[in-house]
Amino acid sequence: MEAITLPEAGDILPHVKWFAAYAGRQYDRCEGDDGPMRLKEKHTLAVLGHAGSIVRKEKFSPRISRACLLAALYHDVARFEQYLRYGTFRDGESRNHGLWGACILKREGCLAHEAVPVRRLVLAAVAMHNRYALPAALPADAACVTEVVRDADKLDILRVMDEHLSGPRPYCPTVVLNLPDAADKVSEKVLEDALRGRVAAYADLRSVNDFRVLLGTWLDDMHFACSRRLFAESPHALRLIADLPQKGPYAAARACLLRRLETVRRESMSSDGAA
Repeated sequence: MEAITLPEAGDILPHVKWFAAYAGRQYDRCEGDDGPMRLKEKHTLAVLGHAGSIVRKEKFSPRISRACLLAALYHDVARFEQYLRYGTFRDGESRNHGLWGACILKREGCLAHEAVPVRRLVLAAVAMHNRYALPAALPADAACVTEVVRDADKLDILRVMDEHLSGPRPYCPTVVLNLPDAADKVSEKVLEDALRGRVAAYADLRSVNDFRVLLGTWLDDMHFACSRRLFAESPHALRLIADLPQKGPYAAARACLLRRLETVRRESMSSDGAA
C-alpha cells in the first residue's frame, strides 16, 4: 500500500503486520459469521490509504504524519472485540469503541517502540475519533491527527455503505446499525440538520434513509480541502444521496445535499484552473 511507505512518516509496515495478525486472532475466536469483522479489516486499510492521501497533500511534519497513519490504522481496533462480545458495532448498545481501542493498544503494547509524543497522539486520536465533536481545548497537534482520522474514516464509510445499500435487500442489520428499512420512519431532526448545513447525529437516526442523509451531511464535517474534495467527487457519496426518495419528506434534503456536492466539485475545478 502506497501510504505505508510515505517518506515523511517512516516505515509503518511492522504495525500493519501486527494489525493483520491481531485481526486473524479475532477471526479464530468467532463462532458465527465473521464477515462483519472482515469488512472492518478492509475498511481499516482503506482508511489508512485515505489518511496517506491527506498527509501527502497537507505536508505535515514527520511526527504528525506518522501519528496520522498509525492512528488511522488503529482507529477501529476495538471493533473486533466489540462484535465478538456484543454482536454489534453500535456503541450505544455496547461500549465506546474509541476509548476501548485506546485501552486495547495500551494492553497489547503495540506502540511501545514509538516515540512518546507519537504514542500520545495516536492514543488520543483513537480515543476521540468517534466523538460527535472534539473538545475545544484539545491541543492543536492532537486535534490535527484526530481530524485526519475522522476525515479518512468518513471517506471510506461512504464506500462501505454504498456497496452494501446498492446490493440486494434485506440489509445486514449490523452494517446499517440495526436500523429499519422503513419509508414511514423519518427523523425530522436529521432532515433539518441536512437543510441547515449541520452534521446529523447517529442518535437521531430512525431508518436507513435517515442514515443516507446523515452520510451526506458529512461533507460539512471535512476538515481539510483534500478530504472535502475527495468526498464531493466520490461516486459513493453521489449514489448514496441520489438514491434517497425523490418525493415525500426526503426530497428537499436530497436536493440540498446534491447541490452541495456539485458546488464543492465546481470549486475544486476552479481552483485547479487557477493553479
